[in-house]
Amino acid sequence: MAFSRMIRVVQAALLALTVVVPAAAVNVGQPAPGISANGWLNAPPLSLAKLQGRIVVVEFWATYCAPCRATIPHLVKLHETYRTKGVVIIGLTTESKAKVTPFARKMGMTYPVGCGSRSSGVYGVRGIPHAFVVDVAGKVAWHGHPGSSGLEAAIKKQLRTNPPTLLSPKEKARTLALLDEVEEAIRKKQYPEAAALLGDLKHADRNPEVKERVSAIRKQLAAWAEDRLAEAEKHVEAKDYYEAEAALEEVAALAAGSDLARKARTRRAELLKDETVRAAIERGRRRRQAAEALAELEEKSAEMAPEARLKAYEALAEAHPGTEAGSAAASKAQAIRNDETLMARIADRAAEKDCKGWLSMARNFLKADRPAKAEPYLKKVIENYPDTDFARQAKEMLDTIEK
Repeated sequence: MAFSRMIRVVQAALLALTVVVPAAAVNVGQPAPGISANGWLNAPPLSLAKLQGRIVVVEFWATYCAPCRATIPHLVKLHETYRTKGVVIIGLTTESKAKVTPFARKMGMTYPVGCGSRSSGVYGVRGIPHAFVVDVAGKVAWHGHPGSSGLEAAIKKQLRTNPPTLLSPKEKARTLALLDEVEEAIRKKQYPEAAALLGDLKHADRNPEVKERVSAIRKQLAAWAEDRLAEAEKHVEAKDYYEAEAALEEVAALAAGSDLARKARTRRAELLKDETVRAAIERGRRRRQAAEALAELEEKSAEMAPEARLKAYEALAEAHPGTEAGSAAASKAQAIRNDETLMARIADRAAEKDCKGWLSMARNFLKADRPAKAEPYLKKVIENYPDTDFARQAKEMLDTIEK
């Protein structure tokens, strides 16, 4: 029995040795091992996988370690300086959350702290405090004493040479898809549409790839805005003031905040001081509205019933007199009226609609035994549409009443 107890003691001692003896130190350029902790302060549970794309500082420390305590204010300062730039500082300790919580509060530790962690062993840490800088690819970029100037220098180097991706994978996918739409609109020379889509983009500076594409797109839009500004002046020379104002408004919108936008706004204000120019712009606006209304009607007209088409063309002509589109609509309405076949169809459909309604009213009155009320409706059918099957039905109903 004594021998068995001795064996168990030896096994326990060996197991303890395997826990406390660290592995070989992780060197620069090697993949950073995963981190874990039993409890967390100032953050939800973190892992390097969740933080991929960020620059992560993993520091190993303890409350009983005087050099660790001396380093904390420096880490707090680094956290406040770089947290919005994609840098995450994490302190890992083997101590319990219950022990660390009041200490962290007293020391003003605002960065994430993992408690009950055994990650120091897999990092090969032989003395604390010790920090590792993990780059956006998950590899160790630097390690050493967190109180040294080397830590901040390593952070700055990574921000400069291998900056973090601050967009989540989903945000990045949505952003890149939006940029694809913007670039497609530019390829189709739909510049206002491209600018509107670009206006929906948020946090473009959070990802180097996105930032570079946005910069290239803005250059293309600025070049187009310069061309439109030149076109506006040509329209002014031709006294086509409506087109000139439209071009100037587009430049002001597309190049918002730039010198081009200011030039466009200034030039438009100068033009609008002239009453003749304002009147010309209003005429141009009416022409454009009429043209757009006619184009929309033309697109739908093939599916419209003849009578509806006739009414639509006549309404458009009445709403936009004195415009090319209004005159065109009036001509189309007249062409329908000159088409005997179409007008016959329209008349038949009108007869059907009127007669069905009148005959229905007459039947309802007859069912209610009120023939005097039914007679006017039957006579309307006969008088307005004498040579139709509806008139024959109305006569038969009248004969029944008279009998």
